[in-house]
Amino acid sequence: MTIEQKVNAANDRVMDILLNGRPVWTDVRRALDVIPGMTPDTILVPGPPLPTEQIVPPIRTSICGAAVHEHLAPTTEAAWQMVLDGRIRIESAQDHACGCAACMVVSASMPVIMAEDPVFGGAGYAPIHPGPNPKTLRWGLYDEEVERDLQWMRDDFGPALGAAVRAAGGIDIVNVLAKTAGMGDENHNRQPAASMYLALQVIPAFLTVQHPQRDSMIRFLAENDRFFLHVMMAGVEALTVKAKEVPLSTVMAGMGGNGVTFGIQLAGTGNRWYTAPAPVIEGMFLKPTTTKDDLLGYLGDSCVTEVYGLGGMSSIAGPAYARFTGATFADAKDRTERARAVSLGEHTFAPIPWDDFRGFPVGIDARKVVGYNILPISHGGSALKTGGQAGAGAAELPLECFKAALRGIRDQALAAQQ
Repeated sequence: MTIEQKVNAANDRVMDILLNGRPVWTDVRRALDVIPGMTPDTILVPGPPLPTEQIVPPIRTSICGAAVHEHLAPTTEAAWQMVLDGRIRIESAQDHACGCAACMVVSASMPVIMAEDPVFGGAGYAPIHPGPNPKTLRWGLYDEEVERDLQWMRDDFGPALGAAVRAAGGIDIVNVLAKTAGMGDENHNRQPAASMYLALQVIPAFLTVQHPQRDSMIRFLAENDRFFLHVMMAGVEALTVKAKEVPLSTVMAGMGGNGVTFGIQLAGTGNRWYTAPAPVIEGMFLKPTTTKDDLLGYLGDSCVTEVYGLGGMSSIAGPAYARFTGATFADAKDRTERARAVSLGEHTFAPIPWDDFRGFPVGIDARKVVGYNILPISHGGSALKTGGQAGAGAAELPLECFKAALRGIRDQALAAQQ
């Protein structure tokens, strides 16, 4: 076989995983107990790796808050010194089949959503979405109030939610997407329909859980119209962890930002990151006093959902989000058409009525991105340099990431011939 034929065959195997995998939300477990490679002194962070001295302030705050939460350090100042001298290990979440949205980090005792794909055998993880409160570790903020919320999530809500999901027999994530198709979700930055349908699956089982706070927990779940995002992230990780076992595939299998650089991963080269300076997410701001100068570069792993074809890739499915951030219906359609032009497949289980009942594209091929010079557009929330959410919008993915990734595939192919 020629190298091209080998690459095409590898891409066919990866597309089989992305198109026919069936991720199911099966449990909520302590990160240390389920995430591969997790240790008591490891903290997982979003995006590609960065030298410690370049970690942006909100991620630094989240890391130090998590260290205090784990009793690894008595104060956030002491925690940072432990990071600097290597006593606390900082690693990229996606390298552990985990996704950390925005400024969120994952430490050993934190409860994580566990998704499993019974078709190909992968498992993925993500922390639980903390709800609409703007003061959270998820946005790089930490104080006594945030610590109390982390303790409640760890000691009460997480275990109770896990019991409910187990009682429900698991939640089929593809079924949620199929049932809510045509309801306006693009399922990266907008997912009220998916979140509410998911709640309908969980709440009946939650009623069987014996906990004094059960009713308030159910209310917390039902009131969070973004809850599905983190479940979807875990589901995608359950697929990409197996896709990354296919050498020579040029299909994108990971993407994320750390505020300084933005990176992608290809299935063919596993957890290797290919990076470029992080673009800024442009759109709308939550406060009129915020300016572009206040923003960090692209930050977070929630865009891993776009590897599966959601968010900017299926922008036409959620045109209200595009309008919300200052774009138009035509812009939403153009974003999806860009993704379709450089993708190898299309999901058929969630047809979009106002897009001629087409599904959303999946399987971004780095060869097509570079060859056609068509850059996919990603949706995302923007983060302030000082911590907190700035707003939401969209960003064009850097071409240099895809060029570097193809060079990585080239090197792999040449090495295999020697």
